[in-house]
Amino acid sequence: MNRNDLGLAGALRDLSRRYFAPQADMAAGPAPVPNAYLGVWRRSLLETAGLCDTHSHVFWLQTPRWHADLRLPAGRPDFSGVHSLAECSDAQLAWLARQQGFCGVTQIDGERCTWHRQMDFQPANGSRDIGRMIFDGERLTEIGLEADYREIWERLPPSRGGTAALELVMEAGEQPVRPAWLLVAGACFMYVQGRPYPLPDAPDLPHLIARMQPSHAQWLEWLDVEISFGYRMGPNPWRIEHSTLPFREETFLTHPGAIRRLGYQIAVEGSRERRWRILDWSLGAAL
Repeated sequence: MNRNDLGLAGALRDLSRRYFAPQADMAAGPAPVPNAYLGVWRRSLLETAGLCDTHSHVFWLQTPRWHADLRLPAGRPDFSGVHSLAECSDAQLAWLARQQGFCGVTQIDGERCTWHRQMDFQPANGSRDIGRMIFDGERLTEIGLEADYREIWERLPPSRGGTAALELVMEAGEQPVRPAWLLVAGACFMYVQGRPYPLPDAPDLPHLIARMQPSHAQWLEWLDVEISFGYRMGPNPWRIEHSTLPFREETFLTHPGAIRRLGYQIAVEGSRERRWRILDWSLGAAL
C-alpha cells in the first residue's frame, strides 16, 4: 500500500468513526433472520381470492437483516429502442406504474415474517406486509396474515453462499440525493435506488396518477425508481437481467472487484467516487 492509499485508509477510518458508528436504534433493531431465509427466492405462484399468477417475474433477496424485492407484472410491452423514461409512450408508462418492489429490514418471530419497508416503488397505503412462512427444503410457502393470499417461492441455487447489504452514503464527495442499496446473496445481486422523497399515500401508483393528474415531467419523476436483479458471477458478471427500468437490462452495474471492504463499516467502489456503509457482510475483501 502506498502513502496515498494509507492516507485514504486513515481518512475513511476517521469518517467511519465520526459518521457511521452504530446507533442505538440499529442496536435495538431486528435480530438476524434464520439461515433458512438467506438467498434469492423466485416466486412461482401467487393465489388470491380472484387471481392465480404464475407468469410475473418476482425476486426476493434476503441477507441476515435486509431484503430487496422486485415484482414485474406479466404482459410487459415491448421496450425495444427505448433508452430512457422520456422515450416511453403513455401506454408503456402506465404499465411501468403497475410494477412493485421495495427494500428494507426483515423481522422474524417464529413462523411470522414482517418486511419493514424503507423504500417502496408503490405509495404507502396503510397496510403492513406480514406473512406466515412454511419451509420445505428449497421451497417456501408464504400465507398472508393481514391480507388474503398465498405465495410459493423457490430458492435460486446460485444465491447460496455469502451475503452483503450496503447503503450508499457518499457519491463524488457528497451525500447522495437518492437513497440506494446494494444487496448480494451468493452469485446474485439486487440494486435499489429510490426517489429523493416519498409519494403521497394512495392505494397504488395508478390510483395516485389518476387522482393527482401529474404533469408528464412529474409522472416520469415518480417512475424513476430502479430495482434491478442480476448475477455478479458467470460469463457476464454484474449484468442486470431484470429491472423496473427496462433500458437498464443487459447493462452492467459495476465490474468484478470494484467494491472493496475497507474497515468494519466502509466499502469503497472503483475510483473512490462511491462509498458504501456496510449493513451486512459475510464475503471476502471485495465484490
